[in-house]
Amino acid sequence: MSDLAAAYQRLAEAIQDVARLEGAEGVLLEWVVVTAHQHYDDRGDPQVQVGQWVPGGGDQVPYHRLLGLLDYATTMRRHEIGEP
Repeated sequence: MSDLAAAYQRLAEAIQDVARLEGAEGVLLEWVVVTAHQHYDDRGDPQVQVGQWVPGGGDQVPYHRLLGLLDYATTMRRHEIGEP
């Protein structure tokens, strides 16, 4: 197993652990992790990279399902923001 494949396996296991501790039940079907990383270029200007991490690097979950997960998460966050 490559280092990258092993890292994805550890990530999936960590997501399962967090979900279980947060009260999730059942089998983890799909997941998406979105990250933002900031660094500074040679001129000292801040640069931000946004990454999306999905099972196996992206080949295991169809785009329509990933987009559905992201859309649902965005909708829920917008609802939380809009609550008084």
